[in-house]
Amino acid sequence: MEPRESTGVLYIATGRRHLGEMLVSARSVRRHLPGVPILLYTDQTDLPAGVFDEIRRIEQPRHSFIDKIAPLCDTPFERTLFLDTDTLVCAPIFDLFEILDRVDLALAHAPYRHDRPFVTPNCFPELNTGVLAYRRTPKMVELFRDWLRLYEKEVAETGRMDSDQPAFREALFRAPVSFSVLPPEYNLRTVMPAAVGRCKVRIIHGRGPDMQELERWVNASHRIRLFLPSALQLTAEHFAILSRPGRLVGGLIHVAVAPFVWAERILRFVKRGILSRGDK
Repeated sequence: MEPRESTGVLYIATGRRHLGEMLVSARSVRRHLPGVPILLYTDQTDLPAGVFDEIRRIEQPRHSFIDKIAPLCDTPFERTLFLDTDTLVCAPIFDLFEILDRVDLALAHAPYRHDRPFVTPNCFPELNTGVLAYRRTPKMVELFRDWLRLYEKEVAETGRMDSDQPAFREALFRAPVSFSVLPPEYNLRTVMPAAVGRCKVRIIHGRGPDMQELERWVNASHRIRLFLPSALQLTAEHFAILSRPGRLVGGLIHVAVAPFVWAERILRFVKRGILSRGDK
């Protein structure tokens, strides 16, 4: 059952680079969350009609993770689901609003942590900020503002803008908010090693040439499913636990696939450089 408080989905996108995937994501929300309004914060103007219920202008965007944090404070909804542009909703997820009866915030584990010097206990997790369900409360607004302050400080001191999650980790640890960690099927990160099993995947979070085909494949079975974006992430040490024939077969597969993966990796950096120059 849907909560009585106002609910909505929020997207934040600056530059043209990710507009296409965001439209795919928003249309998946329309299919599986009918009647839930969608708000977009952006600096772009030429957007198709009928996808978003409201579009708000971002002035002076920096085309980085910094652009995404401040609008989270200004949500008009009492219960908000923020989604990164590279997400795909695969099933109804009204329960992400319902869980906010019990907690202020719900989000999933990041697949791994970044190499930042943490001031929090080592056992405190790093959480992925691409799927956030949260209540509009003063405590949450203060958390987001602290996150923005810490991230801007990190960028100023190190020049590194590769992830906003270490700063979020520190802000969350010291914030007086309650949160729930979502299972991986609510934020399946397919661009890095991941695993799900025995449950239907609700949100895919990653990029691919055909996200709808990926959705069909990932939910064709409820068995344990493993995702490995690059064959080079399997090394000889991984095959060492196998039998001697298994190690031999694994080694041959690794040698055969490696040149193609190396080529794809080089082309990926070239593509990013071209897109970043045109991302205005």
